[in-house]
Amino acid sequence: MHNMAFRHDSITEEQQAKIRQVRECYISSPNLDRILADIHRCRVISQCGGKPECMLVLGEPGAGKTTLREQYLRLNPRQEQAERTLISVFSTEFPDKTVPRQAAICFLEDLGHDLSPKGISAPQLTKMLARLMQECGVEISLLDEFQHLIETKSYEVLEDAAKWLKVVINTAGIPVVLFGMPYSRIILEHDDQLAGRFMIQRTIEPFRIISKEDRQNFRTFLKVFDESLPFTKTPELHGLEMYPRLFAFSKGNMRRLRNLINFSAEEAILNQDGELTVEHFSAGYRFYMQNIGKKDQIDSNEKLQDQPNPFDVPINELEFRQMELASCWNMTAEKGKSRITPAKYTRLIPLRQILKRR
Repeated sequence: MHNMAFRHDSITEEQQAKIRQVRECYISSPNLDRILADIHRCRVISQCGGKPECMLVLGEPGAGKTTLREQYLRLNPRQEQAERTLISVFSTEFPDKTVPRQAAICFLEDLGHDLSPKGISAPQLTKMLARLMQECGVEISLLDEFQHLIETKSYEVLEDAAKWLKVVINTAGIPVVLFGMPYSRIILEHDDQLAGRFMIQRTIEPFRIISKEDRQNFRTFLKVFDESLPFTKTPELHGLEMYPRLFAFSKGNMRRLRNLINFSAEEAILNQDGELTVEHFSAGYRFYMQNIGKKDQIDSNEKLQDQPNPFDVPINELEFRQMELASCWNMTAEKGKSRITPAKYTRLIPLRQILKRR
């Protein structure tokens, strides 16, 4: 196998279609199906009168929150009508290190508002946002990166954020689904009224493989992925030769897993190979490591550059970690220190211990 130098004009329409099939592939699971159903329930039930029924969806970086939000939006796209654009599902995200006023401006822009916010107060902007949501026919709002509104050392900011959310929900009368990091629930612990609105809370967990049931869930996911890839021969990602390698690399993180599969499949497709092999994954891993970013550092104790390429060594020599504790809010953090405690992963575990438990 060789590595093909990338040339845009060298990609055929067939290769483009195959790469698109890989990149746009959405693989569900019982938990994700339940969360999608719960989101739709909030939307439908809230149309029956009373206060809007809201929801909180939590997960570590790369867990799949944004993909889930995009899937619901894909099932409920905007509709161009004669006099307006019908946005039954308003989907957006909080800007980095934002405050309520900035968030309101961002959301107004995403809804198509083009007036300058200069000189307009936060309460006025919030009322404008609520009114525009109603005019656009919004039935539910999916707001991602919720932690950007509350990542702070100040309880006053938490209080302001809670008040603003209540105003948005009460004024618009539309259910809100917040997507954020596990520590985002601190805002509900800080405000009982807001907690009452977000009684429905769901978590997207990473994959794990220590227990037999967890291994089966991971392998089932990979098997479905197998069947969705555009190769003449099934890659057998769920097989004993592949799934331990994929987990050793990804630590059960969905974003890492998807990126690696994408890179490796693209390598195979560009090389015009009819199957996806360990060699393609080895090349995909090397490409991944050349382009790794801050978001990929899911474990604060890991040093990715020190890890062997899991597709170049015998499985019995590999070790892995899986998430043990989710990130949380540290109420006793010293002044000036971050109140956010990152997710904790297990010690390194030899994969041969897991493989003995077939």
